[in-house]
Amino acid sequence: MDKTEPSVAAASRAITAQLIKPGYWLWCLLPLLCWGVVELSIDPISLFRLLNTSAQKLPDLFWVGFNMLGNGWGAFALLCPLLVLAPRALMATLCAGALAGVLSRSLKLSLQFPRPASVLDSASFHIVGNPLTSLSMPSGHTLTAFALATALYFSVSPAKRKYAIWLFVLAALAGLARVAVGAHWPADLFAGMSIGLFSGMLGASLAQRIPNRLLVPQAWPLRLASVGAALCIYILLADRLDFDETRPFQYLAAVVAAVGLAWFLRQTVRPRN
Repeated sequence: MDKTEPSVAAASRAITAQLIKPGYWLWCLLPLLCWGVVELSIDPISLFRLLNTSAQKLPDLFWVGFNMLGNGWGAFALLCPLLVLAPRALMATLCAGALAGVLSRSLKLSLQFPRPASVLDSASFHIVGNPLTSLSMPSGHTLTAFALATALYFSVSPAKRKYAIWLFVLAALAGLARVAVGAHWPADLFAGMSIGLFSGMLGASLAQRIPNRLLVPQAWPLRLASVGAALCIYILLADRLDFDETRPFQYLAAVVAAVGLAWFLRQTVRPRN
């Protein structure tokens, strides 16, 4: 047994306490509070129409691109270079994404909320792709985007977090894209934000407890993650994700994943120091 293991575990707990203070968990409630204020201020259908119509000032390709940031296959493909650059941060996103996926699917199946296309006349608002009619709450894309953004944010030191705020801007645009394409109600976005924040912080907490010896290229967690990267590349090249217009973004994400995977594989054949 490695005698340094207890000290490593203690150090990891100390780092986690520094990165995610107890008060930060209250952030998860902020989207729900905003949701309550919005619900009391404006009719949900009117808000949906307003956002959906306003979003048309920008081309569909703009929203389709940001929509990709909430698609698990596309998002994780873009994170593949972290296999080498920041393996602990990558593991944080994987933990967060797995938890987010379970929570999203469980809630969707439990709540069975209708989507805009099943309540409103499809001709009365803008839709990109085929109309979706069921399993609206929460928005899985928004949930995924915020889970990954939060996991990455809390994977860096507090001193560097001011440079990571833009991650939440990207996540917010990924969520707004779901209203822009006519797939979700604004309430679905708020719910996704809240659960995504929780999933991301929990994912970052779990990743900080992974021993350093399991975060080297030759260790099984990263090799398993590299298999996932290869699967992402296959899915992005072989399938259509969400919309036909997504194809260029899929190919770009596949290239990023391929570069990250090749870089990682090169590291695995190097002898340890």
